[in-house]
Amino acid sequence: MPHKPTVKIFIASSAELKTEREKCIPLIIQLNKSHRHLELEPVEWEYDMVHGSYPDHKNVQDAINPKLRESQLAVFLFHSKLGMYTKEEFEVATAEKIKLFAYFKKGFSPAKTHMVTYGELLDFKESLNDTLLYDDYDDLNHFEKLLFQNLNLYLAETYPPTITETEQTATPLSQANLQLIQMLADKNQEIKELRGNINQLPDAATQQKLQQLEERKAAIENQLQQSEEIRAQLAKEKAALEKQLAPQIEQDALKAKAFAELEKGNYSEAETYLKESAKDSIAETASTFYELGKIKKLQLQYAGAFDYYELAVKIDISNSLYLNDAGEMANALGFYDKAISYYEQALQIDKKFHGEEHPDIATYYNNLGSAYSAKGEYDKAISYFEQALQIGRKFHGEEHSDIAARYNNLGLAYYGKGEYNKAINYYGQALQMDKKFHGEEYISIAIYYNNLGLAYDAKGEYDKAISSYGQALQIDKKFHVEEHPNIAIRYSNLGSAYLAKGEHDKAISYFEQSLQIDKKFYGEEHSSIATRYNNLGAAYRAKGEYDRAISYYKQALQIGRKFYGEFHPDIAALYNNLGMAYYSKEDYDKAISYYEQALQIGKKMHGEEHPHIATYYNNLGLAYDAKGEYDKAISCYDKALPILNHFLPSNHPNIITCQENLDDAIAAKSDK
Repeated sequence: MPHKPTVKIFIASSAELKTEREKCIPLIIQLNKSHRHLELEPVEWEYDMVHGSYPDHKNVQDAINPKLRESQLAVFLFHSKLGMYTKEEFEVATAEKIKLFAYFKKGFSPAKTHMVTYGELLDFKESLNDTLLYDDYDDLNHFEKLLFQNLNLYLAETYPPTITETEQTATPLSQANLQLIQMLADKNQEIKELRGNINQLPDAATQQKLQQLEERKAAIENQLQQSEEIRAQLAKEKAALEKQLAPQIEQDALKAKAFAELEKGNYSEAETYLKESAKDSIAETASTFYELGKIKKLQLQYAGAFDYYELAVKIDISNSLYLNDAGEMANALGFYDKAISYYEQALQIDKKFHGEEHPDIATYYNNLGSAYSAKGEYDKAISYFEQALQIGRKFHGEEHSDIAARYNNLGLAYYGKGEYNKAINYYGQALQMDKKFHGEEYISIAIYYNNLGLAYDAKGEYDKAISSYGQALQIDKKFHVEEHPNIAIRYSNLGSAYLAKGEHDKAISYFEQSLQIDKKFYGEEHSSIATRYNNLGAAYRAKGEYDRAISYYKQALQIGRKFYGEFHPDIAALYNNLGMAYYSKEDYDKAISYYEQALQIGKKMHGEEHPHIATYYNNLGLAYDAKGEYDKAISCYDKALPILNHFLPSNHPNIITCQENLDDAIAAKSDK
């Protein structure tokens, strides 16, 4: 194993913030689990030194300062005063150019006797420049969350693992984040088109629509920015771009300016300099377009990033790096055929350099598998994942985290295909292998347990699903604070399993826990909050408490509309759920109204033929049936059946049920 670099993190505060200081120690130890290629070492005088034993120093501070000078990071905590020793430590850290993080606890109301010292603290705070990261915090939980997020992002950006220290297989973004990226691109396009159609001052209706689109765009960007997964990815992108720009700054003044702005996080300014460089250095246009693509990505402008990657590829079609990144961005945006084309071109180029069996070749096979899986072509995906696995075994042996990731990808493909036993088998292999590599408790272990739970859940083995979800939750609690979105997801999955099992009260308890966490993390209005309300609605409907179910569904719908707009599959699903709640309540007219709205949105999103359209027609049929309007019911069933027959095998339960509904309606009409 290569030697791990040690990162010493100095913690300083006055005695009044001793609790916060002490909380830093376990938090840093917890962070070390996420950055195993590093050795994170907290340095704090009460934690690190034996009291009263400083034979070579006049006082405690003389013993502490050398330890501060050895540190790479320093965390400073303030509340009511600056503190003589803390001020000295801050000056030492600044002189040594140590990375500084400062946190100011809110809520201090000084008495007259404290006005001078508190004034000194305020003057000090105002003197801090933009190069220092500082935050205000409300309480201990808020402080822990801020410190964890800031340190985690800084470590990922400043000390990225090398290729030998991490898995060869890049972890694909979660489906939730991929959906957000695609939605963001759609909103940007809608805004662009709307502005392009305005020849003069827009009317009030157009202004309102533009404002709504901007608000939805901002909401999506905010959700992406709050995602640890996205932040970690962008930190790696920034480090990669800095690495690419660094050798150019001596020869290109514009690249030097872009590099300086990039380091400060001023991406828009860096983009401006790169655009100027592209005009001045025609010979380097391809690489500059590629760099502009990365800058766009750092600004969450994914469609713009893709445009630049495509330009880079057009100029230099033989560069596999450009091709691969164009493929990854196409995949993220949902352009799967383009992604496959770019990956295949990159694969053929690198095969000439590396031969048939090389870790980079395995990565291309894995990427192709991911694109085909997203496209729903699971057999092709499985074929590529198996080729990636075969190469990986030759390079890593059977027991390696990279091999575990390949098994997990195969599990995901079989899960998508509906072959849950095979999915469970591959998830199990991934789990056992990763345990050997990382030990019993690691983030990827939690992911594999969660995937196992999903497969057992889909298979109807709810107790096994609950056990797997529970193990994922137990591990995640050791890596994350209690109020973390990952914890909320685990609670939500447990709730879904208990709901399917018929244990409604347990399901409601878990759904409520996930809701409370997400509210604290995201606020009152967020797509995750809408999901939690929808889950609670489903649980109360199953429990027979239809009015409460309707209340939760309506809250979900209200938030969903603000986030997605009116025309979105999730909005259609919520209308359908409301229809089912009113149907259960025997309020058939309202049920029909909501089913109709679901159907109209579904048709706009999916066209006339889609499994969801069949579901909405079937539900409408049931409502008309219950009202005794058999002709309308028969018409709905007649529309649902051909769609179901197109997508499902003839013996599928949904087809059988719909056919039975049709037969019953025909019989009821003849008896009338």
